[in-house]
Amino acid sequence: MATTGIVNGRILRIYVDDAIIDNETECALSVSHTPRTSTNKDDGGWQKTLPGSKSWEASGSGEHEMTTSGENYSTLFGAMIAGTEVKIDFDTAVTGDKKYTGNAQITSLEISSSSEENVTFSYTFTGNGALTESTNAI
Repeated sequence: MATTGIVNGRILRIYVDDAIIDNETECALSVSHTPRTSTNKDDGGWQKTLPGSKSWEASGSGEHEMTTSGENYSTLFGAMIAGTEVKIDFDTAVTGDKKYTGNAQITSLEISSSSEENVTFSYTFTGNGALTESTNAI
């Protein structure tokens, strides 16, 4: 049954090749449109735009754990160094909810630590082609 009301951020996750990123603390999906300019002498000096290219990024962060066996800093690092394209799902995994899917490259990966704090990592995926919306049928 589809989620109703305001969605609790805890259930919205990034999946990489159908696996959850372990210990994720936050995630985001950004879709952009860059219109193209179409201005000519008949426009009275006013700029006009027409549809142009679209792009998307998914990003997030999590707490680093050395022993985890799922998607983590180490597996993302391996995919980034190899230049491997990955499938991204931005998804609640709840039947009837919308999910967003596309292929992407890992374009940013960072690990950081502070004294007496949890080690964290962050990541950015840059879309390669279309991002699609569908309904979960789980």
